[in-house]
Amino acid sequence: MTDQQQYDSLLKTASNWVTATRPKTTGSNDPDYDHILSVLAPNAILRFGHTHFVSTAPHLQRDESPEDFVARLKSMSPAFQTWRIDVADVNVDIKKRSAVVRALFHMQAKNDPEVIQNEILFWCLMDEEGGKIVLSTEFVDPAALQALGPKLKAAKMANDGLCLR
Repeated sequence: MTDQQQYDSLLKTASNWVTATRPKTTGSNDPDYDHILSVLAPNAILRFGHTHFVSTAPHLQRDESPEDFVARLKSMSPAFQTWRIDVADVNVDIKKRSAVVRALFHMQAKNDPEVIQNEILFWCLMDEEGGKIVLSTEFVDPAALQALGPKLKAAKMANDGLCLR
């Protein structure tokens, strides 16, 4: 495989991983679980960074398998009206079989008109062929998550039939 072919493969795989997390239907909150799993190696590890931020957020402190990631997405998606994630930039390193993807994640909680933009970096390592993600570290904007958190909690409580006071 030429360097250009390797570059193209790594670029495509990293971009596909990020865009696989879009809803199956634009404007919905229905994830495409099969698409997500298709870009991940069966033994892939998914985690969060920045070290200090993660140390303050216990729910982000564990590595996830592809199945764990899908389960987390299944539990979160009902609280969203919709979301969209767009690849803004990708930096590929063919020697390390890695790519850093800068993505803009537009999130809207159910029953809330505000769309919150979370600029995310995904540091992706690919398998030997460059066709599957084996490690992905997601660096999120803590301020965006802080703004979105109460909205998702309210939406989840409303979905569960609970009343906020």
